[in-house]
Amino acid sequence: MVVADFVSNNPGLDIFYILFNGISEVPLFSSPITGILILAGVFLASRSAGIMMVISGLIGAGMAILLGAPYGLVAFGLFGYNSILTGMAFWSGPFAKPNKATFFISVFGAAVTAVVWMAMAHLMGDLFILNGLQESWAIPGFTSSFIFTTWALMYATKRFGHDIWPEPLPPETEELIKGSGNPVQITESTFKWTAGEFMKATLKGVSQVTFVENWKTGVFWVVGLTLAFELAPILTGQARPWWTNAYTAQWNEFSPLYLAGVMALVGSAIGVAMSILTKLPTAETRAGLHGFNQVLVMIALTSFIPLTPQAFLIAVFATVACGFVMPAMQRFFGTWGLPALTGPFVFTAWVFLLGISGFANIPAGIGWARP
Repeated sequence: MVVADFVSNNPGLDIFYILFNGISEVPLFSSPITGILILAGVFLASRSAGIMMVISGLIGAGMAILLGAPYGLVAFGLFGYNSILTGMAFWSGPFAKPNKATFFISVFGAAVTAVVWMAMAHLMGDLFILNGLQESWAIPGFTSSFIFTTWALMYATKRFGHDIWPEPLPPETEELIKGSGNPVQITESTFKWTAGEFMKATLKGVSQVTFVENWKTGVFWVVGLTLAFELAPILTGQARPWWTNAYTAQWNEFSPLYLAGVMALVGSAIGVAMSILTKLPTAETRAGLHGFNQVLVMIALTSFIPLTPQAFLIAVFATVACGFVMPAMQRFFGTWGLPALTGPFVFTAWVFLLGISGFANIPAGIGWARP
Protein backbone atom coordinates (compact mmCIF):
# COMPACT_ATOMS: atom_id res chain seq x y z
CA MET A 1 0.00 0.00 0.00
CA VAL A 2 1.35 3.43 -0.95
CA VAL A 3 1.40 5.98 1.84
CA ALA A 4 -0.57 9.07 0.89
CA ASP A 5 1.63 12.12 0.27
CA PHE A 6 -0.08 15.48 0.01
CA VAL A 7 3.02 17.62 -0.54
CA SER A 8 2.72 19.21 -3.98
CA ASN A 9 5.52 21.83 -3.82
CA ASN A 10 2.87 24.36 -4.83
CA PRO A 11 2.34 26.81 -1.91
CA GLY A 12 -1.30 27.50 -2.75
CA LEU A 13 -2.14 23.84 -3.18
CA ASP A 14 -0.28 22.91 -0.02
CA ILE A 15 -2.28 25.46 2.01
CA PHE A 16 -5.41 23.87 0.55
CA TYR A 17 -4.21 20.45 1.74
CA ILE A 18 -3.09 21.74 5.14
CA LEU A 19 -6.44 23.39 5.90
CA PHE A 20 -8.88 20.81 4.61
CA ASN A 21 -6.84 17.73 5.53
CA GLY A 22 -6.55 19.19 9.03
CA ILE A 23 -10.34 19.51 9.22
CA SER A 24 -10.90 16.02 7.82
CA GLU A 25 -8.47 14.57 10.37
CA VAL A 26 -10.99 15.46 13.11
CA PRO A 27 -12.80 12.20 12.19
CA LEU A 28 -9.38 10.59 11.61
CA PHE A 29 -9.00 10.93 7.81
CA SER A 30 -6.91 12.95 5.39
CA SER A 31 -9.22 13.93 2.58
CA PRO A 32 -9.78 17.51 1.39
CA ILE A 33 -13.23 16.51 0.09
CA THR A 34 -14.21 15.44 3.61
CA GLY A 35 -12.72 18.64 5.03
CA ILE A 36 -14.64 20.86 2.63
CA LEU A 37 -17.97 19.19 3.39
CA ILE A 38 -17.39 19.19 7.16
CA LEU A 39 -16.51 22.90 7.09
CA ALA A 40 -19.61 23.62 4.99
CA GLY A 41 -21.78 21.73 7.49
CA VAL A 42 -20.26 23.59 10.44
CA PHE A 43 -20.80 26.96 8.73
CA LEU A 44 -24.40 25.93 8.12
CA ALA A 45 -24.89 25.56 11.87
CA SER A 46 -22.68 28.38 13.16
CA ARG A 47 -20.66 31.03 11.34
CA SER A 48 -18.44 31.63 14.37
CA ALA A 49 -17.73 27.90 14.69
CA GLY A 50 -16.75 27.73 11.02
CA ILE A 51 -14.48 30.76 11.36
CA MET A 52 -12.75 29.32 14.43
CA MET A 53 -12.35 25.97 12.69
CA VAL A 54 -10.36 27.66 9.92
CA ILE A 55 -8.35 29.95 12.23
CA SER A 56 -7.35 27.27 14.74
CA GLY A 57 -6.51 24.74 12.02
CA LEU A 58 -4.15 27.17 10.29
CA ILE A 59 -2.62 28.26 13.62
CA GLY A 60 -1.85 24.67 14.60
CA ALA A 61 -0.26 23.97 11.22
CA GLY A 62 1.58 27.30 11.23
CA MET A 63 3.02 26.58 14.67
CA ALA A 64 4.24 23.20 13.47
CA ILE A 65 5.93 24.74 10.41
CA LEU A 66 7.49 27.50 12.52
CA LEU A 67 8.98 24.92 14.89
CA GLY A 68 10.29 22.76 12.04
CA ALA A 69 7.90 19.81 12.07
CA PRO A 70 8.12 17.43 9.10
CA TYR A 71 6.29 19.23 6.32
CA GLY A 72 4.66 16.07 5.04
CA LEU A 73 2.94 15.53 8.39
CA VAL A 74 1.67 19.13 8.36
CA ALA A 75 0.28 18.85 4.83
CA PHE A 76 -1.30 15.52 5.76
CA GLY A 77 -3.36 17.42 8.36
CA LEU A 78 -1.90 15.90 11.51
CA PHE A 79 -1.19 19.23 13.19
CA GLY A 80 -4.60 20.68 12.41
CA TYR A 81 -7.31 18.52 13.90
CA ASN A 82 -6.41 18.67 17.59
CA SER A 83 -5.79 22.42 17.35
CA ILE A 84 -9.17 22.80 15.67
CA LEU A 85 -10.94 21.02 18.52
CA THR A 86 -9.11 23.03 21.19
CA GLY A 87 -9.89 26.32 19.45
CA MET A 88 -13.55 25.45 18.94
CA ALA A 89 -13.98 24.47 22.59
CA PHE A 90 -13.68 28.09 23.76
CA TRP A 91 -14.64 31.12 21.66
CA SER A 92 -17.17 29.35 19.45
CA GLY A 93 -17.94 26.41 21.69
CA PRO A 94 -20.84 25.64 24.00
CA PHE A 95 -18.80 25.86 27.20
CA ALA A 96 -17.48 29.45 27.46
CA LYS A 97 -18.64 32.95 26.58
CA PRO A 98 -17.71 34.32 23.12
CA ASN A 99 -15.57 37.38 23.92
CA LYS A 100 -12.02 38.69 23.56
CA ALA A 101 -10.72 36.59 26.43
CA THR A 102 -12.00 33.32 25.01
CA PHE A 103 -10.84 34.27 21.51
CA PHE A 104 -7.29 34.71 22.85
CA ILE A 105 -7.54 31.39 24.71
CA SER A 106 -8.72 29.68 21.51
CA VAL A 107 -5.78 31.07 19.55
CA PHE A 108 -3.26 30.24 22.27
CA GLY A 109 -4.79 26.80 22.81
CA ALA A 110 -4.62 25.99 19.10
CA ALA A 111 -0.92 26.91 19.06
CA VAL A 112 0.08 24.99 22.19
CA THR A 113 -1.90 21.93 21.09
CA ALA A 114 0.45 21.55 18.13
CA VAL A 115 3.31 21.08 20.60
CA VAL A 116 1.28 18.71 22.77
CA TRP A 117 0.35 16.68 19.67
CA MET A 118 4.02 16.08 18.89
CA ALA A 119 4.63 15.17 22.53
CA MET A 120 1.78 12.63 22.52
CA ALA A 121 2.87 11.21 19.15
CA HIS A 122 6.37 10.74 20.58
CA LEU A 123 5.06 9.22 23.81
CA MET A 124 2.58 6.80 22.27
CA GLY A 125 5.00 5.94 19.47
CA ASP A 126 7.92 5.13 21.77
CA LEU A 127 6.13 3.83 24.86
CA PHE A 128 5.92 0.23 23.72
CA ILE A 129 9.30 -0.33 22.10
CA LEU A 130 10.43 -3.89 22.73
CA ASN A 131 14.06 -4.79 21.97
CA GLY A 132 14.49 -2.13 19.32
CA LEU A 133 12.32 -0.75 16.55
CA GLN A 134 12.14 -4.06 14.70
CA GLU A 135 10.24 -5.61 17.61
CA SER A 136 8.01 -2.79 18.72
CA TRP A 137 4.49 -1.54 18.40
CA ALA A 138 2.61 1.64 19.17
CA ILE A 139 -0.86 3.16 19.19
CA PRO A 140 -2.02 6.58 17.92
CA GLY A 141 -2.49 9.55 20.21
CA PHE A 142 -5.85 10.28 18.52
CA THR A 143 -7.36 13.43 20.10
CA SER A 144 -5.45 13.14 23.38
CA SER A 145 -3.50 16.37 22.81
CA PHE A 146 -6.81 18.22 22.43
CA ILE A 147 -8.40 16.82 25.57
CA PHE A 148 -5.35 17.23 27.82
CA THR A 149 -4.70 20.79 26.62
CA THR A 150 -8.36 21.79 26.83
CA TRP A 151 -8.85 20.26 30.28
CA ALA A 152 -5.79 22.16 31.54
CA LEU A 153 -6.91 25.45 29.99
CA MET A 154 -10.47 25.09 31.23
CA TYR A 155 -9.35 24.25 34.75
CA ALA A 156 -6.83 27.11 34.80
CA THR A 157 -9.19 29.75 33.41
CA LYS A 158 -11.74 29.08 36.12
CA ARG A 159 -9.28 31.00 38.32
CA PHE A 160 -8.94 33.94 35.91
CA GLY A 161 -10.59 37.27 36.58
CA HIS A 162 -11.90 37.56 33.02
CA ASP A 163 -15.53 37.00 32.07
CA ILE A 164 -15.11 33.56 30.55
CA TRP A 165 -17.54 31.14 32.11
CA PRO A 166 -21.34 31.48 32.20
CA GLU A 167 -22.93 31.84 35.59
CA PRO A 168 -24.00 28.45 36.96
CA LEU A 169 -27.69 27.82 36.82
CA PRO A 170 -29.47 28.10 40.18
CA PRO A 171 -30.09 24.74 41.78
CA GLU A 172 -33.48 23.31 41.04
CA THR A 173 -35.60 21.00 43.09
CA GLU A 174 -35.31 17.76 41.18
CA GLU A 175 -37.14 14.51 41.45
CA LEU A 176 -34.71 11.68 40.85
CA ILE A 177 -35.50 8.54 38.94
CA LYS A 178 -36.01 5.84 41.58
CA GLY A 179 -32.71 4.15 42.35
CA SER A 180 -30.76 6.50 40.05
CA GLY A 181 -28.81 9.73 40.24
CA ASN A 182 -30.54 11.09 37.12
CA PRO A 183 -33.38 13.57 37.53
CA VAL A 184 -36.82 12.96 36.09
CA GLN A 185 -37.02 15.40 33.18
CA ILE A 186 -40.18 17.09 32.02
CA THR A 187 -39.45 16.10 28.45
CA GLU A 188 -39.35 12.43 29.42
CA SER A 189 -43.03 12.48 30.33
CA THR A 190 -44.07 14.17 27.09
CA PHE A 191 -41.42 13.17 24.55
CA LYS A 192 -41.74 9.95 22.58
CA TRP A 193 -38.95 8.38 20.58
CA THR A 194 -39.80 7.83 16.92
CA ALA A 195 -37.67 6.67 14.01
CA GLY A 196 -37.31 10.29 12.88
CA GLU A 197 -36.25 11.52 16.32
CA PHE A 198 -33.81 8.64 16.66
CA MET A 199 -32.24 9.50 13.29
CA LYS A 200 -31.95 13.19 14.19
CA ALA A 201 -30.24 12.29 17.47
CA THR A 202 -27.91 9.97 15.55
CA LEU A 203 -26.95 12.69 13.07
CA LYS A 204 -26.46 15.19 15.90
CA GLY A 205 -24.13 12.66 17.50
CA VAL A 206 -21.98 12.87 14.37
CA SER A 207 -22.03 16.69 14.29
CA GLN A 208 -21.22 16.95 18.01
CA VAL A 209 -17.65 15.82 17.30
CA THR A 210 -17.02 19.55 16.74
CA PHE A 211 -19.48 20.79 19.39
CA VAL A 212 -22.28 21.45 16.88
CA GLU A 213 -25.84 20.36 17.63
CA ASN A 214 -27.40 20.26 14.17
CA TRP A 215 -28.64 17.18 12.37
CA LYS A 216 -28.18 18.88 8.99
CA THR A 217 -24.50 19.34 9.82
CA GLY A 218 -24.43 15.62 10.56
CA VAL A 219 -25.64 14.95 7.01
CA PHE A 220 -22.68 16.92 5.64
CA TRP A 221 -20.38 14.86 7.86
CA VAL A 222 -21.77 11.54 6.66
CA VAL A 223 -21.58 12.56 2.98
CA GLY A 224 -18.06 13.93 3.48
CA LEU A 225 -16.90 10.75 5.21
CA THR A 226 -18.40 8.63 2.45
CA LEU A 227 -16.67 10.68 -0.26
CA ALA A 228 -13.30 10.70 1.51
CA PHE A 229 -11.31 10.85 -1.71
CA GLU A 230 -7.68 11.78 -1.19
CA LEU A 231 -7.42 13.84 -4.42
CA ALA A 232 -3.62 13.59 -4.13
CA PRO A 233 -3.28 11.14 -7.04
CA ILE A 234 -4.99 13.42 -9.57
CA LEU A 235 -3.55 16.69 -8.24
CA THR A 236 0.05 15.58 -7.71
CA GLY A 237 0.39 12.99 -10.47
CA GLN A 238 0.76 9.95 -8.22
CA ALA A 239 0.40 6.52 -9.77
CA ARG A 240 -2.88 5.65 -8.08
CA PRO A 241 -6.52 5.87 -9.16
CA TRP A 242 -8.10 9.28 -8.54
CA TRP A 243 -10.93 7.64 -6.63
CA THR A 244 -8.63 6.12 -4.00
CA ASN A 245 -10.52 6.50 -0.73
CA ALA A 246 -8.82 7.66 2.45
CA TYR A 247 -10.86 5.23 4.55
CA THR A 248 -10.59 1.99 2.63
CA ALA A 249 -6.94 2.63 1.75
CA GLN A 250 -6.03 1.45 5.24
CA TRP A 251 -7.05 -2.10 4.38
CA ASN A 252 -7.58 -2.15 0.58
CA GLU A 253 -6.68 0.97 -1.36
CA PHE A 254 -8.62 -0.19 -4.43
CA SER A 255 -11.82 -1.15 -2.61
CA PRO A 256 -15.03 0.40 -4.00
CA LEU A 257 -16.65 0.21 -0.54
CA TYR A 258 -16.61 3.67 1.04
CA LEU A 259 -17.82 2.84 4.50
CA ALA A 260 -16.68 5.70 6.73
CA GLY A 261 -20.04 7.46 6.65
CA VAL A 262 -21.83 4.21 7.45
CA MET A 263 -19.47 3.52 10.35
CA ALA A 264 -20.10 7.00 11.74
CA LEU A 265 -23.86 6.41 11.65
CA VAL A 266 -23.48 2.95 13.20
CA GLY A 267 -21.33 4.33 16.00
CA SER A 268 -23.68 7.21 16.79
CA ALA A 269 -26.75 4.98 16.56
CA ILE A 270 -25.21 2.56 19.06
CA GLY A 271 -24.52 5.47 21.39
CA VAL A 272 -28.08 6.78 21.13
CA ALA A 273 -29.56 3.31 21.64
CA MET A 274 -27.33 2.69 24.67
CA SER A 275 -28.32 6.05 26.13
CA ILE A 276 -32.02 5.26 25.74
CA LEU A 277 -31.62 1.76 27.20
CA THR A 278 -29.65 3.00 30.20
CA LYS A 279 -32.08 5.91 30.68
CA LEU A 280 -29.53 8.70 30.49
CA PRO A 281 -31.03 12.21 30.39
CA THR A 282 -33.22 12.48 27.30
CA ALA A 283 -32.13 16.05 26.55
CA GLU A 284 -28.49 14.93 26.35
CA THR A 285 -29.38 12.02 24.10
CA ARG A 286 -31.45 14.19 21.75
CA ALA A 287 -28.58 16.70 21.56
CA GLY A 288 -26.17 13.99 20.36
CA LEU A 289 -23.98 14.09 23.47
CA HIS A 290 -24.01 10.32 23.78
CA GLY A 291 -23.09 9.65 20.16
CA PHE A 292 -19.97 11.59 19.15
CA ASN A 293 -17.44 9.56 21.15
CA GLN A 294 -18.96 6.39 19.74
CA VAL A 295 -18.62 7.80 16.22
CA LEU A 296 -14.87 8.17 16.70
CA VAL A 297 -14.47 4.76 18.35
CA MET A 298 -16.26 3.01 15.50
CA ILE A 299 -14.28 4.85 12.84
CA ALA A 300 -10.94 4.32 14.58
CA LEU A 301 -11.33 0.59 15.11
CA THR A 302 -12.53 -0.08 11.56
CA SER A 303 -10.04 2.10 9.70
CA PHE A 304 -6.80 1.97 11.70
CA ILE A 305 -6.81 -1.81 11.44
CA PRO A 306 -7.79 -3.88 8.39
CA LEU A 307 -11.54 -4.40 8.26
CA THR A 308 -12.41 -8.04 8.86
CA PRO A 309 -15.49 -9.64 10.43
CA GLN A 310 -13.58 -9.99 13.70
CA ALA A 311 -12.38 -6.39 13.57
CA PHE A 312 -15.92 -5.15 12.90
CA LEU A 313 -17.30 -7.12 15.85
CA ILE A 314 -14.60 -5.84 18.22
CA ALA A 315 -15.33 -2.30 17.00
CA VAL A 316 -19.05 -2.72 17.78
CA PHE A 317 -18.16 -4.18 21.19
CA ALA A 318 -15.84 -1.24 21.92
CA THR A 319 -18.54 1.22 20.84
CA VAL A 320 -21.01 -0.36 23.25
CA ALA A 321 -18.37 -0.21 26.00
CA CYS A 322 -17.90 3.50 25.28
CA GLY A 323 -21.55 3.93 26.28
CA PHE A 324 -20.46 3.10 29.83
CA VAL A 325 -17.21 5.07 29.73
CA MET A 326 -18.96 8.30 28.68
CA PRO A 327 -21.26 8.74 31.74
CA ALA A 328 -18.43 7.53 34.00
CA MET A 329 -16.11 10.28 32.73
CA GLN A 330 -18.95 12.80 32.83
CA ARG A 331 -19.33 12.15 36.55
CA PHE A 332 -15.59 12.02 37.22
CA PHE A 333 -14.61 15.24 35.44
CA GLY A 334 -17.89 16.90 36.33
CA THR A 335 -16.68 17.13 39.93
CA TRP A 336 -14.15 19.71 38.67
CA GLY A 337 -16.65 21.39 36.37
CA LEU A 338 -15.05 19.93 33.24
CA PRO A 339 -16.74 18.21 30.29
CA ALA A 340 -15.69 14.72 29.21
CA LEU A 341 -14.86 15.99 25.69
CA THR A 342 -13.51 13.11 23.55
CA GLY A 343 -11.90 11.47 26.59
CA PRO A 344 -14.25 8.44 26.43
CA PHE A 345 -13.24 7.82 22.81
CA VAL A 346 -9.51 8.08 23.49
CA PHE A 347 -9.63 5.92 26.63
CA THR A 348 -11.81 3.26 24.97
CA ALA A 349 -9.78 3.15 21.75
CA TRP A 350 -6.49 2.93 23.64
CA VAL A 351 -7.70 0.08 25.85
CA PHE A 352 -9.06 -1.92 22.94
CA LEU A 353 -6.02 -1.35 20.72
CA LEU A 354 -3.76 -2.41 23.57
CA GLY A 355 -6.01 -5.39 24.25
CA ILE A 356 -6.32 -6.72 20.71
CA SER A 357 -2.55 -6.64 20.28
CA GLY A 358 -2.56 -10.08 21.87
CA PHE A 359 -5.48 -11.47 19.86
CA ALA A 360 -4.22 -13.41 16.84
CA ASN A 361 -7.52 -13.14 14.95
CA ILE A 362 -7.26 -9.33 14.73
CA PRO A 363 -4.75 -8.30 12.04
CA ALA A 364 -2.19 -5.60 12.70
CA GLY A 365 -2.84 -2.28 10.99
CA ILE A 366 -1.77 1.30 10.65
CA GLY A 367 -2.84 2.07 14.21
CA TRP A 368 -0.64 -0.57 15.81
CA ALA A 369 1.67 -3.37 14.75
CA ARG A 370 2.32 -6.69 16.41
CA PRO A 371 6.01 -7.31 17.24
